[in-house]
Amino acid sequence: TNEAVAKIRAEAKPQAKLIFELGVGSVQRPGDLVDFNWRDYDGENLKLRQNKTDKPLLLPCTPELKAALDEAKRALGAVPHPSRPILVGRKGNRLTYSGMAQLMMKERKRLGLMAYDQHAMRYRGIMELAWAGCDDDEIMSYSGHTSKAMVIKYAGEARQIMRARQAAEKRR
Repeated sequence: TNEAVAKIRAEAKPQAKLIFELGVGSVQRPGDLVDFNWRDYDGENLKLRQNKTDKPLLLPCTPELKAALDEAKRALGAVPHPSRPILVGRKGNRLTYSGMAQLMMKERKRLGLMAYDQHAMRYRGIMELAWAGCDDDEIMSYSGHTSKAMVIKYAGEARQIMRARQAAEKRR
């Protein structure tokens, strides 16, 4: 929900907020988020090869994702080595999927957002693309989905909301 997004952006701890912005901004599966290295971020875009599909993608960053990445880079205090993972655990090693899931579960509990799981970030990102007026092919180019059925599943709720609002305006 918009309220949950606002709460995370306002109150989440830095690493949880970075994970959230990576999820929503890149529209990728949670398992792909832990694979990003600093070489994958050029200051404007993220690039990756999806784990599930092996599909290479170049993704323009949302303003929120760019700000979160730039803040994370500044917090390092030095220019990160290109092979350094963007998401790291307490010991400086690459954050694992299970480590990310545990971190986000603790943060969702702390913020009272347990109704939303890890996959909700990707879902929200796709909904935002639909709200922005993206067609199925545009969403597929961003999300890496290979079937329109999956895009329709994710974007369907956003499109229903948009169409209902349009219908309400016509009714006035």
